[in-house]
Amino acid sequence: MASRHEPPDEEARTDRRIVAYGVGLILLVGALVLLPNLVPASTHEVVSDLVHARIVSVDHGQNGAQPTAAVVVLDGAQAGTHLTADLQGPSSQLQLPDYRPGDEVLVSIDSHPGSPTTYTVIDRWRLPLLGVLAGAFVVAAAAIAGWRGLRAVVSLVLTLGFTIRLLIPLLLLGWSPVPLAVAFGIAVTSLSFLLTQGASRTTASAIVGTSAGLLVSGVLAAAVTAAARFTAAQGSDQVVTLGQLVGNRIDLSGLLLAAVIFGGLGVLNDVAMSQAATVEELAALDPGLRARELFGRAMNVGIAHLAATINTLVFAYLGTALPLLVILALQVGSFGDAINQEVIAVEVVRTLVGSLGILAAVPLTTAVAAAWQGRMAGARPRALASTGQAG
Repeated sequence: MASRHEPPDEEARTDRRIVAYGVGLILLVGALVLLPNLVPASTHEVVSDLVHARIVSVDHGQNGAQPTAAVVVLDGAQAGTHLTADLQGPSSQLQLPDYRPGDEVLVSIDSHPGSPTTYTVIDRWRLPLLGVLAGAFVVAAAAIAGWRGLRAVVSLVLTLGFTIRLLIPLLLLGWSPVPLAVAFGIAVTSLSFLLTQGASRTTASAIVGTSAGLLVSGVLAAAVTAAARFTAAQGSDQVVTLGQLVGNRIDLSGLLLAAVIFGGLGVLNDVAMSQAATVEELAALDPGLRARELFGRAMNVGIAHLAATINTLVFAYLGTALPLLVILALQVGSFGDAINQEVIAVEVVRTLVGSLGILAAVPLTTAVAAAWQGRMAGARPRALASTGQAG
């Protein structure tokens, strides 16, 4: 009789999980939609209007004259308007794209009191291509990972939405970047794991492990940055530009520390969930394993995983800094002198701090998961014994 009741029970649990997921998703989307615009009004003073347009003709300029293009606006309130715009690119005039008639582009409209309005073609229009790529990603996630893959996509979209609608506005409002990054990272991790994995001891263990790794990364990043006495910009041109735009509203050093924390978050999520799931699988294979045995066996898996994981983090930062490394190789003769320069030392700190956070997360996650599963293993014999006595 018990076997006959198991499928309905499992089906009921599945139905409850689907309902819980649906309700949670509706609440999160509702919170995202109803979230007020927190961006300070003063920031709009430094934002240019951008419009989608098509190039009608191109004047490459003669004798050093500024290249221009005749464009027609395609979308928005100014749709159909013909404009003459200067030609630039993502890197301004350093490398002008080969614009041609018929190309769809992005036009910046800058207007200031007492000055004439200027129009500038600043880049190509790529949203349709990006939309196709995003659609292919969703289809691939659904085809390979099924329902869980779609849940991961939903989690990703919500994470990006809350980053844009909540994290960035709070930074612009002057909130301290490091505590905000740690808190936001823990919240995003919890949201992501609950949406993709569901509520379970494994999920809780992974959340605890990721949170611990984030805290370790945050504390180490702050301590090492203070000891290294980096400048506020830490060798970043983007930070210099941001400082010119927002003044003292944002703690620029803290912002880069927050970037260090977020840089290792994805890898932290990976190792924490892998360790928690490993402990769960080991406990399922041998329900009699105690916490100490579970910890030892799961750590054997985690240690094997760590080498590849740290390499992943190192290569991620290397890929970002590779052009800069090539420039320094041409300009600096000594490898030690190159590493000592702030712009490279910052990347070294990011890599090592992120790796230390990962190294801390693996044993901490494993210990928490093993402790919970070990208690369950100890409870089973007592439950069986009490059942036998009752019989």
